[in-house]
Parts: sequence; C-alpha cells; structure tokens
Amino acid sequence: MKLFLLALCLALPGAAAAADTGAAVQLREAAGSSPAKAAAPRAEANSAAAGPNSLAAIAARCAPAAAGEEKIWQSDFRWDYTLTELKARALEMYASPKRLDKRAYWDAATGRLLLPHDADRGGDLAIGEAFVNAVARHIERAFELEYIDAVFFPDMGHSHILVPDKLWADKYSDYPIAKMSDQYRDMFADPRLQLFYHTAEQLKMTGPDGQLVADERTRFRHKTRNIAGLIKPDAKLNVYQNPASTANTVHEVPGHFWWGAGFNLSAQKDGCFVYSTGGRDYRFDISLYDLPYNPDGGGAGDY
Repeated sequence: MKLFLLALCLALPGAAAAADTGAAVQLREAAGSSPAKAAAPRAEANSAAAGPNSLAAIAARCAPAAAGEEKIWQSDFRWDYTLTELKARALEMYASPKRLDKRAYWDAATGRLLLPHDADRGGDLAIGEAFVNAVARHIERAFELEYIDAVFFPDMGHSHILVPDKLWADKYSDYPIAKMSDQYRDMFADPRLQLFYHTAEQLKMTGPDGQLVADERTRFRHKTRNIAGLIKPDAKLNVYQNPASTANTVHEVPGHFWWGAGFNLSAQKDGCFVYSTGGRDYRFDISLYDLPYNPDGGGAGDY
C-alpha cells in the first residue's frame, strides 16, 4: 500500500521568519505543547574565521585517517535510548577519539576533498564545499527547529537521497556499478536533489503497547523525525510523515526516486567539517560506509 506522506515546508530564517515560526508552532501544537530546547554536544570554542567549510579551511584540518585511528562501531550504540541517555552518549562520542570508518579526507597530492569508495565501483570521489555547506546547513537548521538533539547514528546520523522521478529517468538511472563513484559525485553536486535524514533512529519513542511515550519532547521528535533539504547552502527543510508507521518512518516520497544508500555523519571533536549551533562551533565527519561490526567484540564505552 502506498504510504500516505505529509510534507511541511519550513521557511528560511530572515527570509520569512513569521512563516517559519508558524509552521514550527503548528507541529508543536499537534504534538501537545512546545518541546524543551534541544541540547547540543560538547562544544569547542567558536571560531571567528570566515568560511569554516571552505576548501582551504577543510584542507588545514582534514588529514587522511592515521594508522590506528579508532573507528565508531555498531556496538558503540544500542536501541531504545531515552532522550537523556541519547544526549549523554552524544557527549561521550563527541569527546572520544573514535571517528567514522573510511571518512572524507583532504588529499594534499591532488588538492581535492575525497570520499573513500570501493575501487570496483569507481574508487574515491571528490566532493565540493557546496555539498559540505549544504549538509552543515541541514544540521544547523535541524537544531534551530529543534528537530534533533545530536549528530550521530542514534539520532541524525545517516542519510538517503531523493531524486525527482524525471531527473532520475533522464540522468541518474543508467550509471553502471563500475561508475557508482561518478554517480555519487554528480548527485552530491546537484542542487535539485534532496538529502533525506531519518532522525531519532535509536530513540525509544513507543512503549510495549505500541503507544507513544508520555514525554512531550519525545513525541515531538517522533512527529518530526523525517527531514530533507535540497543540496544548497541556504536550504530549507521539509518534514515528512507516515501515519501508517508506528515509528513514523518514511521510505518513499511521491514524485521522487528513493536512493537508499546515502552517507553517514557523526559529530566528533576532530572532525573535518563544521556546523554551528547555540553560538558555538562543532566538528563532524562524513562517510559513505555504514558503521562496521567490531571483530574483537566490545560495545558501548569500549574506548
């Protein structure tokens, strides 16, 4: 059965602040009342330097992964976090030495920002500052609108891509597997595409009876957990809902081809990229790869 979806377009700050506030209030009223202000990860000092995600700035801090760089494992997280537990774990992971496996890095030899990818699918691919700034914008806007509490897998930590149906048929449907890196490169540079995020991924939102928990903030997170924005540095966010899903999980959007294999993102103190919230700067990484299994076992807090 085709999912019923509701898209709510939220205006940009400054451009139409009143409309933006109205949309956010409408969602909150539907959830019951206004949620508490979202908490951010532990911050580093805010930098006054312009263009924190310019290629020059990225080049200065985004070296390739060093030998022995610690990875974030699937077992570092679990399901059914309360909001308090989720935010506490985000602080721990931000301060830890663990970073995304096969994360983006600056290649000094070629002067390019690269995302690692399988050699038989085209190898590492170059991404530009417009893409990075779009992702940073999505994060910042999500914090502003209180749609997220943290940037890591249990909350806003993975993405998908929405491609308009006609554009998919005309441009993106015929890339061979051996040139998938070219497809990602072209997608990430295309401002007509939306990056889609399932947030609240491991947040406990329902009880044993399948009903939403009583916590007001968690109910708001449930209602707004599907967000998407164009690949533009001034993007607004759309919220999608699927009333047929207990977890309000959207897996298709009318008029768009759903590209399921997006990228992971995770905030970490030494990350390559910068987003700002609450007047402070935070760092984060991007990787095309899902969190790996830890072959040595272990779990949350094993650093």
